[in-house]
Amino acid sequence: MKSFALVAAIVVLVGLAAFGVACKNGGGGLSLEEYFTQLDAAQNEVDRQFDEAFQLEEPGPDTSEEDIAAFARQVAEVFSTIFEDAEGTFGDIEPPAQAEEAHNALVQAIGDIRTAIDDVVDNIPDALSLEEMDAILGAPEVETASNAVDDACKELQQIADDNSIDVDLECEDE
Repeated sequence: MKSFALVAAIVVLVGLAAFGVACKNGGGGLSLEEYFTQLDAAQNEVDRQFDEAFQLEEPGPDTSEEDIAAFARQVAEVFSTIFEDAEGTFGDIEPPAQAEEAHNALVQAIGDIRTAIDDVVDNIPDALSLEEMDAILGAPEVETASNAVDDACKELQQIADDNSIDVDLECEDE
């Protein structure tokens, strides 16, 4: 069960990195300061979404394999929905020119992680053990997509730092 908690924590951190650069209202002409101010504000909403997602009760050792599979599917679907919403939000944003390349990489990476999670959902059998659940939720495809999200987040953080913009996008491994 500890490995599931670790996988879940990694997914949350990746989610925070991805959503930490989210922007609720689009519009060109934003300065870098305005852009990163909006990103910081969106971080609070992301935290709330993931806190809510982790209110689900994890299956225990006596949980049936069918219930474990249902739980794994539910968690993956919730994360997929969060990433799908973020992908749409990011896709609607016109970032300042200085952040455009990193921003577009982030949008792509968010779409990739959503697709990887959707593939996980599609491949969850009707019954599985706790160990199998951990392996499925920690699929290499999800990890690869998570790394791309983190790389884009770090790139955006570097842009903020280089321009003396005080923001912490909470990128993993910073």
